[in-house]
Amino acid sequence: MRLIVRPDRLVAGGEAMSRDDDGRVVFVRGALPGELVEVELSLAKKDFARGTVAEVIEPSDDRIDPQCYHRRMGCGGCGWMHIDLYAQLEAKTEIVRESLRRVGRIDPDVVNGIVDMGASGEPFRYRTTIRVVGGPDGGLGFREEGSDTVVPVNSCDVAVKQLSDLLPLLTIAPGVEVTLRASVDTGGITARWAKPKGKAGTGLVSGIPEDVHIGDRGFLTEVIDGVALRVSAGSFFQSGVGAAEMLVDAVRRAAPEAATAQHAVDAYGGVGLFAATVLAGASKVTVLEQSKSSCFDAEHNLAGRDATVIRGEVGNWAASDDQPVDLVIADPARPGLGKPGVAALVTASPAPIVLINCDPVSLARDVTLLAEHGYHPERIEVLDIFPQTHHVETVTRFVVR
Repeated sequence: MRLIVRPDRLVAGGEAMSRDDDGRVVFVRGALPGELVEVELSLAKKDFARGTVAEVIEPSDDRIDPQCYHRRMGCGGCGWMHIDLYAQLEAKTEIVRESLRRVGRIDPDVVNGIVDMGASGEPFRYRTTIRVVGGPDGGLGFREEGSDTVVPVNSCDVAVKQLSDLLPLLTIAPGVEVTLRASVDTGGITARWAKPKGKAGTGLVSGIPEDVHIGDRGFLTEVIDGVALRVSAGSFFQSGVGAAEMLVDAVRRAAPEAATAQHAVDAYGGVGLFAATVLAGASKVTVLEQSKSSCFDAEHNLAGRDATVIRGEVGNWAASDDQPVDLVIADPARPGLGKPGVAALVTASPAPIVLINCDPVSLARDVTLLAEHGYHPERIEVLDIFPQTHHVETVTRFVVR
Protein backbone atom coordinates (compact mmCIF):
# COMPACT_ATOMS: atom_id res chain seq x y z
CA MET A 1 0.00 0.00 0.00
CA ARG A 2 1.21 3.48 -0.84
CA LEU A 3 0.21 6.96 0.27
CA ILE A 4 1.45 10.53 -0.15
CA VAL A 5 2.48 12.60 2.87
CA ARG A 6 4.48 15.69 3.79
CA PRO A 7 6.58 15.10 6.95
CA ASP A 8 7.09 18.00 9.32
CA ARG A 9 10.07 16.83 11.41
CA LEU A 10 12.70 14.17 12.01
CA VAL A 11 12.36 12.17 15.23
CA ALA A 12 14.54 10.01 17.48
CA GLY A 13 15.44 6.89 15.55
CA GLY A 14 15.99 8.80 12.30
CA GLU A 15 12.57 8.61 10.65
CA ALA A 16 10.51 11.56 9.46
CA MET A 17 7.11 12.06 11.10
CA SER A 18 4.00 12.95 9.15
CA ARG A 19 0.23 12.47 9.22
CA ASP A 20 -2.06 11.04 6.57
CA ASP A 21 -5.40 12.51 5.53
CA ASP A 22 -7.11 10.80 8.48
CA GLY A 23 -4.67 12.24 11.02
CA ARG A 24 -2.84 8.96 11.57
CA VAL A 25 0.86 9.30 12.38
CA VAL A 26 3.11 7.95 9.62
CA PHE A 27 6.83 7.40 10.22
CA VAL A 28 8.83 7.54 7.00
CA ARG A 29 12.37 6.27 6.51
CA GLY A 30 14.36 8.32 3.99
CA ALA A 31 12.18 11.46 4.02
CA LEU A 32 13.02 15.01 5.10
CA PRO A 33 10.81 17.65 6.72
CA GLY A 34 8.82 19.67 4.20
CA GLU A 35 9.14 17.17 1.37
CA LEU A 36 6.19 15.69 -0.47
CA VAL A 37 6.86 11.98 -0.74
CA GLU A 38 5.14 8.79 -1.80
CA VAL A 39 5.54 6.12 0.85
CA GLU A 40 5.53 2.34 0.57
CA LEU A 41 4.00 1.15 3.85
CA SER A 42 5.57 -1.79 5.66
CA LEU A 43 3.31 -1.55 8.71
CA ALA A 44 -0.20 -0.15 8.99
CA LYS A 45 -1.97 0.07 12.34
CA LYS A 46 -5.05 1.99 13.39
CA ASP A 47 -3.07 4.68 15.23
CA PHE A 48 0.16 4.77 13.23
CA ALA A 49 1.92 3.48 10.14
CA ARG A 50 5.52 3.03 9.07
CA GLY A 51 7.10 2.95 5.63
CA THR A 52 9.92 3.92 3.29
CA VAL A 53 10.14 6.60 0.62
CA ALA A 54 9.21 5.18 -2.76
CA GLU A 55 9.38 8.50 -4.62
CA VAL A 56 10.34 12.06 -3.72
CA ILE A 57 7.77 14.30 -5.40
CA GLU A 58 8.94 17.64 -3.98
CA PRO A 59 12.48 17.42 -2.53
CA SER A 60 13.83 19.49 0.35
CA ASP A 61 16.67 21.94 -0.23
CA ASP A 62 18.58 19.87 2.36
CA ARG A 63 18.42 16.69 0.26
CA ILE A 64 21.65 15.65 -1.45
CA ASP A 65 22.72 12.62 -3.47
CA PRO A 66 24.56 10.08 -1.27
CA GLN A 67 28.24 10.02 -2.15
CA CYS A 68 28.54 6.29 -1.45
CA TYR A 69 27.61 3.78 -4.15
CA HIS A 70 26.78 1.14 -1.54
CA ARG A 71 24.38 3.50 0.22
CA ARG A 72 22.61 4.09 -3.08
CA MET A 73 22.33 0.30 -3.41
CA GLY A 74 20.61 0.01 -0.03
CA CYS A 75 23.38 -0.26 2.59
CA GLY A 76 21.89 0.73 5.93
CA GLY A 77 25.07 1.85 7.62
CA CYS A 78 24.65 5.55 6.75
CA GLY A 79 20.92 6.21 6.86
CA TRP A 80 21.25 10.01 6.74
CA MET A 81 23.75 10.32 3.89
CA HIS A 82 20.99 11.94 1.81
CA ILE A 83 20.90 14.94 4.19
CA ASP A 84 23.20 17.98 4.02
CA LEU A 85 25.80 17.75 6.81
CA TYR A 86 24.83 20.99 8.60
CA ALA A 87 21.16 20.04 8.33
CA GLN A 88 22.01 16.74 10.05
CA LEU A 89 23.39 18.60 13.07
CA GLU A 90 20.43 20.98 13.13
CA ALA A 91 18.00 18.06 13.01
CA LYS A 92 19.81 16.20 15.79
CA THR A 93 19.76 19.28 17.99
CA GLU A 94 16.02 19.69 17.45
CA ILE A 95 15.45 15.97 18.18
CA VAL A 96 17.17 16.46 21.55
CA ARG A 97 15.00 19.50 22.29
CA GLU A 98 11.83 17.67 21.29
CA SER A 99 12.71 14.68 23.48
CA LEU A 100 13.27 16.95 26.47
CA ARG A 101 9.94 18.69 25.89
CA ARG A 102 7.92 15.55 25.18
CA VAL A 103 9.54 12.87 27.37
CA GLY A 104 11.22 15.03 30.00
CA ARG A 105 8.25 17.42 30.16
CA ILE A 106 10.60 20.37 30.47
CA ASP A 107 9.26 23.83 29.71
CA PRO A 108 10.10 24.79 26.08
CA ASP A 109 11.68 28.09 27.18
CA VAL A 110 13.96 26.21 29.58
CA VAL A 111 14.89 23.72 26.87
CA ASN A 112 15.77 26.47 24.41
CA GLY A 113 17.93 28.12 27.05
CA ILE A 114 20.05 25.09 27.96
CA VAL A 115 20.50 23.16 24.68
CA ASP A 116 23.39 24.33 22.51
CA MET A 117 24.29 23.04 19.07
CA GLY A 118 27.91 21.93 19.09
CA ALA A 119 30.11 20.69 16.27
CA SER A 120 30.14 17.94 13.66
CA GLY A 121 32.93 15.49 13.12
CA GLU A 122 34.54 14.63 9.80
CA PRO A 123 31.83 13.23 7.48
CA PHE A 124 34.03 10.57 5.83
CA ARG A 125 36.95 8.30 6.76
CA TYR A 126 36.30 8.77 10.48
CA ARG A 127 35.23 5.35 11.78
CA THR A 128 37.99 3.25 13.31
CA THR A 129 35.56 0.44 14.19
CA ILE A 130 33.15 -1.26 11.80
CA ARG A 131 31.11 -4.47 11.91
CA VAL A 132 30.63 -6.44 8.69
CA VAL A 133 28.58 -9.58 8.14
CA GLY A 134 29.04 -12.52 5.84
CA GLY A 135 26.67 -12.68 2.87
CA PRO A 136 25.03 -15.72 1.30
CA ASP A 137 27.84 -16.14 -1.24
CA GLY A 138 30.74 -15.94 1.21
CA GLY A 139 31.30 -12.27 0.53
CA LEU A 140 30.66 -9.56 3.09
CA GLY A 141 28.63 -6.42 3.53
CA PHE A 142 26.41 -4.32 5.74
CA ARG A 143 22.75 -4.97 6.42
CA GLU A 144 19.95 -3.02 4.82
CA GLU A 145 18.28 -0.54 7.13
CA GLY A 146 15.67 -2.36 9.20
CA SER A 147 16.44 -5.70 7.55
CA ASP A 148 18.69 -8.77 7.83
CA THR A 149 19.44 -8.61 4.10
CA VAL A 150 23.18 -8.17 3.47
CA VAL A 151 24.19 -5.54 0.90
CA PRO A 152 27.58 -6.58 -0.59
CA VAL A 153 30.38 -4.01 -0.22
CA ASN A 154 34.04 -3.86 -1.18
CA SER A 155 34.80 -0.54 0.50
CA CYS A 156 33.35 1.88 3.06
CA ASP A 157 33.42 5.66 2.70
CA VAL A 158 33.10 6.39 6.44
CA ALA A 159 35.71 3.85 7.60
CA VAL A 160 39.36 4.83 7.87
CA LYS A 161 41.34 3.82 4.80
CA GLN A 162 43.12 0.82 6.34
CA LEU A 163 39.75 -0.78 7.20
CA SER A 164 38.16 0.06 3.85
CA ASP A 165 41.16 -1.40 2.00
CA LEU A 166 40.89 -4.61 4.04
CA LEU A 167 37.31 -5.44 3.01
CA PRO A 168 38.00 -6.82 -0.51
CA LEU A 169 40.50 -9.30 0.97
CA LEU A 170 38.07 -11.02 3.33
CA THR A 171 35.76 -14.00 2.89
CA ILE A 172 33.20 -14.48 5.68
CA ALA A 173 30.78 -17.36 6.23
CA PRO A 174 27.09 -16.39 5.88
CA GLY A 175 25.70 -14.69 8.98
CA VAL A 176 29.02 -14.35 10.79
CA GLU A 177 29.61 -10.83 12.14
CA VAL A 178 33.20 -9.59 12.23
CA THR A 179 34.25 -6.50 14.18
CA LEU A 180 37.26 -4.70 12.73
CA ARG A 181 39.13 -1.95 14.53
CA ALA A 182 42.10 0.11 13.37
CA SER A 183 44.50 2.43 15.15
CA VAL A 184 45.04 5.80 13.53
CA ASP A 185 48.24 6.24 15.54
CA THR A 186 49.99 2.91 14.77
CA GLY A 187 48.05 1.56 11.78
CA GLY A 188 47.43 -1.73 13.60
CA ILE A 189 44.19 -3.68 13.10
CA THR A 190 42.25 -6.12 15.28
CA ALA A 191 39.54 -8.55 14.18
CA ARG A 192 37.13 -10.56 16.32
CA TRP A 193 34.03 -12.64 15.74
CA ALA A 194 31.82 -15.13 17.56
CA LYS A 195 30.92 -18.62 16.34
CA PRO A 196 27.20 -18.73 15.48
CA LYS A 197 25.15 -21.59 16.86
CA GLY A 198 25.22 -24.65 14.65
CA LYS A 199 28.39 -23.65 12.80
CA ALA A 200 31.85 -25.16 13.02
CA GLY A 201 34.41 -22.95 14.74
CA THR A 202 36.96 -23.08 11.93
CA GLY A 203 36.95 -21.64 8.44
CA LEU A 204 34.48 -18.87 9.25
CA VAL A 205 36.75 -16.02 8.12
CA SER A 206 39.63 -16.11 5.66
CA GLY A 207 41.85 -13.63 3.86
CA ILE A 208 42.97 -11.79 7.00
CA PRO A 209 46.55 -10.49 6.62
CA GLU A 210 49.15 -11.89 9.00
CA ASP A 211 49.71 -8.56 10.76
CA VAL A 212 46.07 -8.31 11.90
CA HIS A 213 45.56 -9.26 15.56
CA ILE A 214 42.76 -11.84 15.81
CA GLY A 215 40.60 -12.44 18.89
CA ASP A 216 39.88 -10.71 22.19
CA ARG A 217 43.54 -10.70 23.25
CA GLY A 218 44.50 -8.33 20.45
CA PHE A 219 44.89 -4.67 21.35
CA LEU A 220 45.72 -1.34 19.77
CA THR A 221 47.14 1.96 20.97
CA GLU A 222 45.30 5.22 20.29
CA VAL A 223 46.54 8.68 21.23
CA ILE A 224 43.78 10.98 22.50
CA ASP A 225 44.48 14.46 23.85
CA GLY A 226 48.17 13.57 23.83
CA VAL A 227 47.65 10.47 25.98
CA ALA A 228 48.44 6.96 24.71
CA LEU A 229 45.60 4.55 25.50
CA ARG A 230 45.61 0.77 25.27
CA VAL A 231 42.34 -0.46 23.70
CA SER A 232 41.71 -4.22 23.64
CA ALA A 233 39.67 -5.78 20.84
CA GLY A 234 36.90 -6.64 23.29
CA SER A 235 36.77 -3.21 24.95
CA PHE A 236 34.40 -0.41 24.01
CA PHE A 237 35.87 2.69 22.42
CA GLN A 238 34.43 5.64 20.56
CA SER A 239 33.63 5.48 16.83
CA GLY A 240 36.90 7.17 15.95
CA VAL A 241 39.76 9.31 17.20
CA GLY A 242 37.99 12.49 16.12
CA ALA A 243 34.89 11.50 18.09
CA ALA A 244 36.96 10.80 21.19
CA GLU A 245 38.76 14.14 20.89
CA MET A 246 35.44 16.01 20.49
CA LEU A 247 34.01 14.31 23.56
CA VAL A 248 37.09 15.02 25.66
CA ASP A 249 36.89 18.71 24.73
CA ALA A 250 33.13 18.86 25.43
CA VAL A 251 33.43 17.11 28.80
CA ARG A 252 36.28 19.44 29.76
CA ARG A 253 34.02 22.43 28.97
CA ALA A 254 31.24 20.92 31.05
CA ALA A 255 33.50 20.07 34.00
CA PRO A 256 35.73 23.01 35.00
CA GLU A 257 36.22 21.29 38.38
CA ALA A 258 38.16 18.48 36.70
CA ALA A 259 41.52 20.23 36.75
CA THR A 260 41.56 20.63 40.53
CA ALA A 261 39.30 17.82 41.77
CA GLN A 262 40.49 15.98 44.85
CA HIS A 263 38.39 12.91 44.03
CA ALA A 264 36.56 12.36 40.76
CA VAL A 265 34.47 9.40 39.62
CA ASP A 266 34.49 8.15 36.01
CA ALA A 267 31.38 5.96 35.81
CA TYR A 268 30.98 3.57 32.88
CA GLY A 269 34.60 4.56 32.40
CA GLY A 270 35.59 2.06 29.69
CA VAL A 271 39.33 2.04 29.06
CA GLY A 272 39.75 5.23 31.10
CA LEU A 273 39.30 7.76 28.29
CA PHE A 274 38.07 10.61 30.52
CA ALA A 275 40.03 9.53 33.59
CA ALA A 276 43.27 9.71 31.60
CA THR A 277 42.53 13.01 29.84
CA VAL A 278 39.90 15.28 31.38
CA LEU A 279 40.73 14.06 34.89
CA ALA A 280 44.50 14.11 34.43
CA GLY A 281 44.76 16.82 37.10
CA ALA A 282 42.55 15.11 39.66
CA SER A 283 44.31 13.93 42.81
CA LYS A 284 42.34 10.68 42.96
CA VAL A 285 40.15 8.93 40.38
CA THR A 286 37.70 6.07 40.78
CA VAL A 287 36.70 4.26 37.58
CA LEU A 288 33.51 2.19 37.56
CA GLU A 289 33.25 -0.30 34.70
CA GLN A 290 31.58 -3.68 34.10
CA SER A 291 33.67 -5.02 31.20
CA LYS A 292 36.63 -7.21 32.19
CA SER A 293 38.76 -6.21 29.20
CA SER A 294 37.97 -2.51 29.65
CA CYS A 295 38.97 -2.70 33.33
CA PHE A 296 42.26 -4.33 32.33
CA ASP A 297 42.89 -1.53 29.82
CA ALA A 298 41.92 1.17 32.32
CA GLU A 299 44.36 -0.17 34.91
CA HIS A 300 47.10 -0.11 32.26
CA ASN A 301 46.19 3.38 31.06
CA LEU A 302 46.07 4.83 34.60
CA ALA A 303 49.22 3.14 35.92
CA GLY A 304 51.18 5.47 38.17
CA ARG A 305 48.09 7.49 39.11
CA ASP A 306 46.14 7.38 42.38
CA ALA A 307 43.39 5.53 40.56
CA THR A 308 41.07 2.71 41.59
CA VAL A 309 39.29 0.63 38.95
CA ILE A 310 36.17 -1.11 40.27
CA ARG A 311 34.64 -3.82 38.13
CA GLY A 312 30.89 -4.18 38.48
CA GLU A 313 27.52 -2.56 37.90
CA VAL A 314 27.47 1.19 38.54
CA GLY A 315 24.15 0.69 40.30
CA ASN A 316 25.94 -1.26 43.05
CA TRP A 317 28.33 1.59 43.88
CA ALA A 318 27.84 4.36 46.44
CA ALA A 319 29.99 7.27 47.52
CA SER A 320 31.49 7.01 51.01
CA ASP A 321 31.79 9.71 53.67
CA ASP A 322 35.51 9.11 54.09
CA GLN A 323 36.15 9.75 50.36
CA PRO A 324 33.91 12.66 49.30
CA VAL A 325 33.51 13.16 45.55
CA ASP A 326 34.05 16.52 43.80
CA LEU A 327 32.91 15.50 40.31
CA VAL A 328 31.16 12.63 38.53
CA ILE A 329 31.54 11.89 34.82
CA ALA A 330 29.20 9.21 33.47
CA ASP A 331 29.18 7.71 29.96
CA PRO A 332 26.59 4.90 29.99
CA ALA A 333 25.52 2.79 27.03
CA ARG A 334 22.46 3.69 24.95
CA PRO A 335 19.89 2.81 27.67
CA GLY A 336 21.32 5.59 29.83
CA LEU A 337 21.59 5.69 33.62
CA GLY A 338 18.11 4.46 34.50
CA LYS A 339 16.96 4.28 38.10
CA PRO A 340 19.88 2.13 39.38
CA GLY A 341 22.53 4.38 37.85
CA VAL A 342 20.88 7.56 39.07
CA ALA A 343 20.41 6.15 42.58
CA ALA A 344 24.12 5.32 42.75
CA LEU A 345 25.55 8.53 41.34
CA VAL A 346 23.43 10.92 43.42
CA THR A 347 25.11 9.51 46.54
CA ALA A 348 27.97 11.80 45.50
CA SER A 349 25.72 14.87 45.95
CA PRO A 350 26.31 17.77 45.74
CA ALA A 351 29.10 16.99 43.28
CA PRO A 352 28.27 18.06 39.70
CA ILE A 353 27.43 15.23 37.29
CA VAL A 354 28.52 15.40 33.66
CA LEU A 355 26.49 12.91 31.63
CA ILE A 356 27.47 11.73 28.16
CA ASN A 357 24.49 10.22 26.37
CA CYS A 358 23.87 8.73 22.93
CA ASP A 359 20.07 8.49 22.98
CA PRO A 360 17.82 11.57 23.29
CA VAL A 361 14.92 9.61 24.79
CA SER A 362 17.00 8.02 27.56
CA LEU A 363 18.58 11.43 28.20
CA ALA A 364 15.14 12.98 28.71
CA ARG A 365 14.18 10.17 31.09
CA ASP A 366 17.43 10.55 33.07
CA VAL A 367 16.85 14.32 33.32
CA THR A 368 13.53 13.55 35.02
CA LEU A 369 15.06 10.93 37.34
CA LEU A 370 17.94 13.20 38.38
CA ALA A 371 15.52 16.07 39.04
CA GLU A 372 13.85 13.90 41.68
CA HIS A 373 17.16 14.05 43.59
CA GLY A 374 17.68 17.79 43.17
CA TYR A 375 19.94 17.61 40.09
CA HIS A 376 19.01 19.85 37.16
CA PRO A 377 20.62 20.35 33.73
CA GLU A 378 22.65 23.53 33.46
CA ARG A 379 23.82 23.08 29.86
CA ILE A 380 23.42 20.43 27.16
CA GLU A 381 25.83 20.40 24.22
CA VAL A 382 24.77 18.42 21.15
CA LEU A 383 27.56 16.80 19.14
CA ASP A 384 27.47 14.99 15.81
CA ILE A 385 30.20 12.39 16.20
CA PHE A 386 28.32 9.97 13.91
CA PRO A 387 27.87 11.96 10.68
CA GLN A 388 25.70 10.34 7.99
CA THR A 389 23.64 8.54 10.67
CA HIS A 390 20.76 9.52 12.95
CA HIS A 391 22.84 8.85 16.07
CA VAL A 392 23.44 11.86 18.29
CA GLU A 393 25.68 12.49 21.29
CA THR A 394 25.05 14.94 24.13
CA VAL A 395 27.16 16.19 27.01
CA THR A 396 25.08 17.54 29.90
CA ARG A 397 26.19 19.27 33.09
CA PHE A 398 23.90 18.66 36.08
CA VAL A 399 24.12 20.64 39.31
CA VAL A 400 22.19 20.57 42.58
CA ARG A 401 19.86 23.47 43.12
